[in-house]
Amino acid sequence: MSLPTRDFLDRTADHWAYIVRREQPAPNLAVFLHGYTGDYLGTWGRLPHMLYEEADAHPPLADWDYVFLGYRTGAVECCLDLARRLATELAKAHAGAAPYRGAYARFALLGHSLGTLGIRQLLCASVLHTPPTLLEQLHSITLFGTPVNGSPLARFGQWVFPVSDALRPASPQLRMLKAWTDSSYQPRRWPAPRVLLGLEDQVVGHKFADLVNWAGDEPARLESLGHSAMVKPTGWDCTVVDYLVQALSPLPVPAAR
Repeated sequence: MSLPTRDFLDRTADHWAYIVRREQPAPNLAVFLHGYTGDYLGTWGRLPHMLYEEADAHPPLADWDYVFLGYRTGAVECCLDLARRLATELAKAHAGAAPYRGAYARFALLGHSLGTLGIRQLLCASVLHTPPTLLEQLHSITLFGTPVNGSPLARFGQWVFPVSDALRPASPQLRMLKAWTDSSYQPRRWPAPRVLLGLEDQVVGHKFADLVNWAGDEPARLESLGHSAMVKPTGWDCTVVDYLVQALSPLPVPAAR
């Protein structure tokens, strides 16, 4: 294996890791946000280190830099907190402000579980968009194991953090977020979120995908994976890498009229 051509900057206290091309930052940034009690690196298994070591050998991954964001779940009270966390990083990355090494023009958003609700909240909360043209700069949105109608497990005692209320099936927070999303999508529009659900997902399940439709989403895709396994690669030839490649591939050029 050749030596990595990227730097891996890891700030544990900040729940933040940045994988950037060493010679010159890429023009695009893929942003990852984990879920309930997840970890900014651990949630994604080997993926961060795979990208660090070999992204430049795998088109189109070579055209992107990567940031893995996190948070302490107990500090989050609602999805708006996650949206603001995400918006803060996007604003810094767009401006090329420290600790980012360059200004990024295009973004791909990838979330897991609760993190997907933070992404949904950001899309419709235009007051958080810096720059105001943020939606136009989004290349793709990928939602792994998104709780389309919450999680049945959120009723149990071990889900003790304040944001657990947002994950209860048909919770007021979830209903409000869906209504906000549905009303915001028509006038503003964003790239159609690609939704991946797991047939073996015991955390958020998949049965509500046929009953609860979020505005703008592509039809949900169902893979034979569990809630955690769907974002942990076993190697380059696996489902999560397939979806990452789809998320970062160049957009098709519209046919000339």
